[in-house]
Amino acid sequence: MSSRKPVYRFESLPAAPFYAGLILSGLATVLLGPILPAISVRWNLTDAQSGALFTAQFIGAVLGSIVSSYRRRHSVVFGHMAIALGLAGLAINNYFAAFAALVIMGTGIGAAVTATNLIFGTEYPEMRGRLLTRTNLCWGLGAVSAPQFAAWAEHHGALRLFLLAIAMATFAVSLWLSPMLRGALSFRTRQNIPTRDNLTAPLFVLFSAILFLYVGGETAIAGWISTYMHRFAGLTVATSSLIVGIFWLSIVAGRLLAPILLRLMPEFALLIVSILAAILGLLPLLARHSLGFAIGSIVITGMGCASIFPLATSRLLARVGRSQRSGWIFAICGSGGAVLPWSMGMLSERSGSLRTAFLIPLGAMLAILTCALLERTLPESPPQTDFPQQ
Repeated sequence: MSSRKPVYRFESLPAAPFYAGLILSGLATVLLGPILPAISVRWNLTDAQSGALFTAQFIGAVLGSIVSSYRRRHSVVFGHMAIALGLAGLAINNYFAAFAALVIMGTGIGAAVTATNLIFGTEYPEMRGRLLTRTNLCWGLGAVSAPQFAAWAEHHGALRLFLLAIAMATFAVSLWLSPMLRGALSFRTRQNIPTRDNLTAPLFVLFSAILFLYVGGETAIAGWISTYMHRFAGLTVATSSLIVGIFWLSIVAGRLLAPILLRLMPEFALLIVSILAAILGLLPLLARHSLGFAIGSIVITGMGCASIFPLATSRLLARVGRSQRSGWIFAICGSGGAVLPWSMGMLSERSGSLRTAFLIPLGAMLAILTCALLERTLPESPPQTDFPQQ
């Protein structure tokens, strides 16, 4: 009698709701950037008030990431429910209601996305590289689609309907996931997988800094680039919202290209090249330039950003194994998305120039480069039986 294969493995249909949830989470994560020009005009917001909305979302993300460290599968299910609730609240045409809704939505994003990455990267270590590539790609597909959907909804006066539709879809995914997560918990509990905690203080500090600065820098670029193009390139609100799509499309393209590049160069080398490309792309945005040149800079920046988070996360998990404290690193990195976009808004308002504010993501990338080089000097973690080589 042939033995039955375990049902809850992420190789076939059971993976579908996780990937669907990541696509919707990616869309929700970046949605504020594309709709910001429209709601800023509608609510007569200052740059500081606009920046505070990013802070609200990513304060929630920090809280969600902390919870995901201890209740991973519950975080996936209830995280998607919180995203749905936040999207529905965002449909209320009021600044303070939007602020509260973004805290709730951010909490859901932090819980669901972090828990999914931890499950895919540690519960199934024999498939870690392939699964983390898929999770980041799915999230990126959602991020790419957000500007197009937002521009279409704004053009047709259907932004509230669009938000409610995404909310219902996300809630449906949470229901789809619930029985699978209960079954998956039972299966993995029977496996009695050993744990190992190699998360030393230097590793904690360096990886927290790298991911904090990356998430903050990426969110700041995506959040402010449409407003930047609206002001300095003379684009309409709807057209400038599509510029965010170019940025995210470049990230997705870079993540599709990354496996090919990894056959040609070591992982660390690709990480350094990616950081340098992001720096090179950001530099021209500090000066006056043509529309075509600005778009080229955005593409280079996105291609550079593409591999930073996946490669840094892969290096983190390879070093620290199944450390429960790794969730705190993701919580800290989420706070970068609260601090850096808000800082850009404050610097823009005080300096009178959004161009000057782009010094913040540029500085973040330079600091990431420094931290990555320092991490390379640390001794390698001892071999781990729970993370076989791929």
